[in-house]
Parts: sequence; structure tokens; C-alpha cells
Amino acid sequence: MTPAEPDIALRYVDTIEELDALEPLWNALQAHHSQITPVLGDDTPKRDAGDAWRMRRRKYERWLRDPATFFVVAEVGGEPAGYAFVTVGPGYASWATGERIAELETLSVLPDRRSGGIGAALVDSAWSRLAQLGVEEMAITTTKTNVDAQRFYERQGFEQGFVVFYGRSPNAQ
Repeated sequence: MTPAEPDIALRYVDTIEELDALEPLWNALQAHHSQITPVLGDDTPKRDAGDAWRMRRRKYERWLRDPATFFVVAEVGGEPAGYAFVTVGPGYASWATGERIAELETLSVLPDRRSGGIGAALVDSAWSRLAQLGVEEMAITTTKTNVDAQRFYERQGFEQGFVVFYGRSPNAQ
């Protein structure tokens, strides 16, 4: 475990113009996912980094059309070291949650910066912004093989509430 990062600077962003700065951070997360979950299902291999970023960036652009969507960038020594991307949508219909609930769509910290407090600082910053928006709940999805992330989120006060299944049509080629 590395010591806590000395000077983490956090900044909120809600514009498409700054998305390109996220690409190396997304690629680090993609590499991590590829290592711990090389296939999603029998016939669903990982994407290459360029294709993965193109698709994710397109989602980010779409999500940023909503004024409640934002991302937080963590910088160490003036260089991006991690980010959290958060969307806000309607609360759950089946449970007495708030009218709106956040989704932590992405949390990425560069491998050499993990375990230094950046992830926790990003989650804390997301909660601060959500409080300004009047949102008190947040959901997170992670792969079942990402046990380090699961332990991290539990330390942040989250608990498992759903199991997500993935499948392909029997007619898919």
C-alpha cells in the first residue's frame, strides 16, 4: 500500500471539451478490466483500447447533455491521476429512495496512484457535488471479478444491492 498522496487537486467538470483528458485514465481502467475480466461471456471478448474509448466517450458526450451530470478529475503534480464520472437519474420505483439517484458510471485511478487516497477523495467529491444537487443516494456497478473495487466501495459505505446478469441472444452470431 502506498502512502496517501500529498497534494491531490480536485476539480469538477461538466463540459465535453475536457473529455480528451480522460482517455489515458479510461485506458488504464480498460487495461485493468481486461486483466481481471478478459471475457464477459463465452462469446464476448474484450474490446481494444481505441474502440473502448470511442464508445465510452460517446456515452460521456450523451450523458453530459444532462445538466446534473459531471465528472471530477484528480490531479497530482498538475497531472491527471484519476476521475469519477457521475450521472443522475430517477430514483428506484420499487424502493423508497429519493426522487433522484446518482450512478457512479466510472471511477478510474492510474495504477501507480492506487491505494493513495485518490479514489476516496473522488468519491467524497462526488458526494459533495451531489449534496449541492439534493441527491443523497448513489449506485455503482463493478465486475464480479473486481474484488479490490468491491472492498473499496464497502469501505466507502456502499453495500451490494443488485446482481446484474449478462447474456446473449441464442440467435446472436
